[in-house]
Amino acid sequence: MSPPSASQATSGIAADFVVDRVRRHESDRGAYFAFQMNRPESVRIFDPAERGQHVECTCEEFQSSQAICIHIYWLFDGLNAVLRAPPAPRTQVISRGDVLAQISALYGLIGSQLLLLPASLSATHDETVSDTDDATEVMSSPTISDVRTEQVRDMLSVFDTVAFPEDYDPDGAAIPNVNERPDLYVPNNLTATIYRLAIQDDQVFRSLRKVITHDICANVHFSKQRVRARKAFEKLDNYIENGPSIDIEESDQDVPTCGSMLRYVVNQICQIRDSRLSRGPLSATVKRRVAEILVEILQEVCNRNVDVYYRIHWERSMANDEPDRNRNLYAYLIDDPPRFSSSTPNWMKETFVVDRLQQMPADEWRHLIERLTSIVDQMHEYMPEEDDPPLAYTKLERMIQDYTAEAFEPSSSSVQRRPTLGSQRQNQRRRLE
Repeated sequence: MSPPSASQATSGIAADFVVDRVRRHESDRGAYFAFQMNRPESVRIFDPAERGQHVECTCEEFQSSQAICIHIYWLFDGLNAVLRAPPAPRTQVISRGDVLAQISALYGLIGSQLLLLPASLSATHDETVSDTDDATEVMSSPTISDVRTEQVRDMLSVFDTVAFPEDYDPDGAAIPNVNERPDLYVPNNLTATIYRLAIQDDQVFRSLRKVITHDICANVHFSKQRVRARKAFEKLDNYIENGPSIDIEESDQDVPTCGSMLRYVVNQICQIRDSRLSRGPLSATVKRRVAEILVEILQEVCNRNVDVYYRIHWERSMANDEPDRNRNLYAYLIDDPPRFSSSTPNWMKETFVVDRLQQMPADEWRHLIERLTSIVDQMHEYMPEEDDPPLAYTKLERMIQDYTAEAFEPSSSSVQRRPTLGSQRQNQRRRLE
C-alpha cells in the first residue's frame, strides 16, 4: 500500500464517525445498502450479485478520485468488528482490493442486522467502551426496543406487496425519541399510527402477533422472493425479445445478470429460513414451501438450456471471447458455471440450488422426489456422452439415491431392495445395446 493510502486507512480506522441509519435501496445501477452518517456523507455497498465488488462514497474525495476514502475505511473496520465471528483482526495496512472484497463478502449479513448496525458500528469506535469480550457482547446485543421494532416491521410488511421487512418504513412512522413516549397519532396515516402503537404498546403488539403469526410472516416473505425470481426470468425474456431498454430507469438483464440475481434470491430464501428457524419453529408446511420455491427455480433454469440469442431480431454487439455460458442460462448456472475468485462470497460459488437442498432435512423436500427425479433425467438428457456430468447432476442424483435407499430399506431379507437411479440407467443402456 502506498504511503498516502496507508495514511488514509489509519485516519479512517481512527475516525470518530457515527452512522445514523442503514437502508437498502433499489436503483437502476443495482441494489445497495446505504450507510448514512451524521454528516452529508453516505457509503453505499452494492449487491455483489449485480455489480461485483463495488463500494462508493458520496464524499468529494471519493467522487473526484474514486480512491478508497476515510469513510469507507472506517466502515470496513466497523463491519469487520460487528459482523464477523470472531471479528477479523484490526489492521491499518490493507490493499484496496482486499477492502472491496471483504466488504462485499459481508453484504448478505447486513440485511439481518439493519436495525442494530447504527448503534453497533458507533460502539466499535467509542473510546469509552472497553475492549473486553464482555463489553463487546453487551454492545452487540439487541435491546428490547430493537427487537420489538424488527418484529413490527416483519408483521406489517406482509401487507405491502413489494417491501421486505428490512425495507419497510411507513412514511411518518419513525419515532422521534425512543426514551420518551411521543404522540403516537400520525395524522392521515393509519399504517404509521399502528406501527408506532405496536412498538410502544404491549397489548397492541400482542394482539397483532396473535393474528399475524410467525408462519404468516415467513410465508409472505418467501412468496416475495419467489416473485423476485420470476421477475428475473421475465426481465431476461423481455431483453431477449426486445433488446436493450430505452428507459434509462430500467436495467437490462442478460444471462449473467439474471443468473447472479437468481443466485442471490436462492441465498436470501435460505438465509431467511435459517434466521427464522433460529428465532422459533416454523410449521412443516412453511418449510416445505421453501423447498418448493427452490425446486421451481431449478426446474425453470433447466427448461432454459438454449442459446438465448439464436433468433433475436435486434443487433447485438458481442465480444470475440464471449463464453458460451453467457448465452445460455442453464450453462451459466448448472452445466458450466463461471470460475469465481477466492474473494467471491461462498453463496455465489455453491452448486446452484442443489447444495441448499442437501442442507435441508429430507422431510422438507421428499414430497418433491418425483419432480427432482424428473430434473435429474432432464439433466442426463442434456449431457454429451464424452463429457463429465455437471456437479449439480452428480450431487442431486446422489441425494435422491441416498433418500430412496433409506426410505425403501427392506424390513426383512426377503424384500428386494429398490434399484437406484444409476443402476436403472445402466440396465436401460444394456437393453439398448
